Amino acid sequence: MSFGGLYISLSGIYANKKALDTISHNIANANNKSYVRQSVIHAEAGLKGIAGGYRIGSGVTVQQIRQIRDEFLDLKIRNEKSAFGYFNIKSEILGEIEVIFNEITSSGLQKAMDDFWNGWSELYKEPESLTMRALLYESAETLRATAYNISQQLNNLRENINREILNKSEEINEILKEIASLNKSIKKLEGINSATANDLRDLRNEKLDRLAELMPVKYYENNDGEIVVSINGRDLVNGENVNLVKVSINENGNGELCWKVTGERVDLKGSGELAGYIEARDRLVEEYKNRLDILVKTLADNINQIHRTGYGLDGSQGNDFFIYDERDPSGTLRINPELSDFNKIAASSTGLRGDGQIAKEILDLREKLMFNDYEFEKYEYPLSNDGGTLKIDEFYRDLVLNLSIRRQEAVNMAQNQELLISQMEERKQEISGVSLDEEMANMLTYQHSYIANSRVINAIDQMIDNMINKMGVVGR
Repeated sequence: MSFGGLYISLSGIYANKKALDTISHNIANANNKSYVRQSVIHAEAGLKGIAGGYRIGSGVTVQQIRQIRDEFLDLKIRNEKSAFGYFNIKSEILGEIEVIFNEITSSGLQKAMDDFWNGWSELYKEPESLTMRALLYESAETLRATAYNISQQLNNLRENINREILNKSEEINEILKEIASLNKSIKKLEGINSATANDLRDLRNEKLDRLAELMPVKYYENNDGEIVVSINGRDLVNGENVNLVKVSINENGNGELCWKVTGERVDLKGSGELAGYIEARDRLVEEYKNRLDILVKTLADNINQIHRTGYGLDGSQGNDFFIYDERDPSGTLRINPELSDFNKIAASSTGLRGDGQIAKEILDLREKLMFNDYEFEKYEYPLSNDGGTLKIDEFYRDLVLNLSIRRQEAVNMAQNQELLISQMEERKQEISGVSLDEEMANMLTYQHSYIANSRVINAIDQMIDNMINKMGVVGR
């Protein structure tokens, strides 16, 4: 055996040591969800010459330390995460709107309207009673306060969503900068040292996973190991270059996601968390605020129309019952200050004592006041009455039912996406996750190989020792 045997065995020791180091790294990251299992690929070190008509190898080399991953599965998971982000945010916002209307308890708008109608009913029975007028005024104030609180909370929700959109845009920019920085590091490490920057790739993939939840991005890896991320054909990241986004205020006072350089709006294609926030703000919150405004305005206008024709106990006439601003009926609704003098509340159509006809006509609005489909055709979910009309109580119940149905649909879609992602993540873990049993088996394999190479070196060392120190000394 030649001295080349030493180099062959030595290469085996180095190669198996690298494999053992990789196994140790895998085990250390067994609980790291972002980590992708790595394995050492061994290859022949090359041919060094011919002996006896045969080419002699020069041992083994570590050709690559590769990641065990399915890139197509990663792509599918990220696409589904964008859909999950959209439906999850939508369901959360609809849940908040449900809480705002508060119809689960007995303190919602429906209860306030019931008490308000009961106040007119009692006044019809006792039109001269100041006590009944005071109770009516109190129930009207409760109705006003309830509508106002709902309106204000919807406005606050809109502002909170605007802040979230701003926060998410800043998060997107930070992720884009981090991906660009990782691109630079990976290119430098793999280009200079001819190594594989697997841990940096894991970190970059983690950032890409989060970015996919926020917005529907496309990506690919170029020949330099850099990842190029884009949306709608425009690059967000290309190597070390970053195209940042910003939030611009539109004509409605709402924030829109735009390109920082050009100011053009970024089309999110109805996917990702940001698209969920924007649609929730512009469609859901706006729609239910409009429905509430229509209810309040229609109720106030019809009551005022009748109340102006009636007489108070003091003979006063022509007073509106409610006052509001046309631009925000539910948020500005209030009782006519003149009616704080309960004698001015009109219950009589003639001014005669005991006449409660006006109170009766206002009470009848509960059954006669109708809402038509044409006012709601612009919404995704119009009135659920097949083209007919709804009474005021039916209209409000329809609003609450509509809200509940839409939230349940969003919840179901989010749960379906979550289940789908969970199944794909399990499949990903089967491929890329660290199995301690498998790693221990591999460890024993490489350990035995390491020991075997060490024994070969010992054997060669003994052989050379005999050749140098013991041969040719007989007879001295």
